Amino acid sequence: MTHGNVGQMNNVSSMTLEEKIAQLFVLRVHGATADTAEPESVERNRAAYGVSNAAELIATYQPGGIIYFRDSGNVHNPVQIAKLSNDIQQAALDRPSNQIPLLIATDQEGGRVARMSPPATWFPSAHTVASAGADSARRVAAIMGRELRAMGIRQNYAPVADVNVNPENPVIGERSFASDPDTAAVLVRSQVHGFQDSGVIPTVKHFPGHGDTSVDTHTGQAVITHSRERWEQLDLPPFKAALEAGVDVVMTGHLIFPELDPARSIATTSYPIVTGLLRHELGFDGVVVTDGLGMSAARMAHDITEAPLRALQAGVDQLLTPADDSFPVAIKTIRRAVEDGELSAERIDESVERIMRLKRKAGLFDDPMVSTDRAAHVIGSREHQEAARRLIGTVT
Repeated sequence: MTHGNVGQMNNVSSMTLEEKIAQLFVLRVHGATADTAEPESVERNRAAYGVSNAAELIATYQPGGIIYFRDSGNVHNPVQIAKLSNDIQQAALDRPSNQIPLLIATDQEGGRVARMSPPATWFPSAHTVASAGADSARRVAAIMGRELRAMGIRQNYAPVADVNVNPENPVIGERSFASDPDTAAVLVRSQVHGFQDSGVIPTVKHFPGHGDTSVDTHTGQAVITHSRERWEQLDLPPFKAALEAGVDVVMTGHLIFPELDPARSIATTSYPIVTGLLRHELGFDGVVVTDGLGMSAARMAHDITEAPLRALQAGVDQLLTPADDSFPVAIKTIRRAVEDGELSAERIDESVERIMRLKRKAGLFDDPMVSTDRAAHVIGSREHQEAARRLIGTVT
């Protein structure tokens, strides 16, 4: 593998507008290998992007990141995942210009939201981990993070900072640490530190808070009806704790919150919420990533090709899994908006600079590759399994 150019090709000023726009996207790609020829994976990739596999996607578009899912066929065993990660990074380094490593991410919360299955060390849900205390929560995150990093995954879309106050909430529930905001804040802070300990970038979600709703934004439109004062008491503390812990990424929820944005834009595309509240009031200058843009709540709010542009106008940086085959069209939509003055080139540059800063912090410009031998040794190691058994033994 060659990676001598890594760290030399991350100057935003040397990138074309199309390259900058592509860096904003984190995409789902199908297949267990970067050059897959497996028919179903090829068909799904062609339907979404007009290319056969991850290597062709990167050669054609150079997206900023990839997210792994089990149902995309990305996840089989530690060595396979590590090799997939390496081959994805090699595809980026093989480009003739701007050989920028990709930020590879996944959702590994524990419990029912865990994309990495055994032999990866299994941990229970956040709610269960909470009963073992803050120190245990930090150790859980550190072990999860070490295993993810060994497979080439440098970003985790966890922890969940939503407060579990609505018993009719169909999507958060045990994914939340607690129904008490102060308890949740302590545990969110602990897991942020744990992931940081492991060298994996944590992502706190789903801002401004997905706890007090009875609707799953994967399938419908959620409206938060409580007051700004109630939000400050209930939803804010875990997010504030994460910011104080130095979290680098915040994920937005596709939530309508009239008290925070009277125009009733979903938070993902709300300038008052993303820029006014998160950036200006709370002082966050890290990366803001959308929840999946193919989710029903995002589709109900915007045309699938317009949602990425609206999110950028709101102040978001990373655009996660645009809907269906909308990615190529979304790139053109954003480019046209810049050319027409609807979105400034400086706004694009701000986001790309933040993403490059995140990639540097993740060590991707030092060396994006991982050892497949180390992956086989670290994932599900005896040390990690014994730690998990001790934890589970304290809470069952």
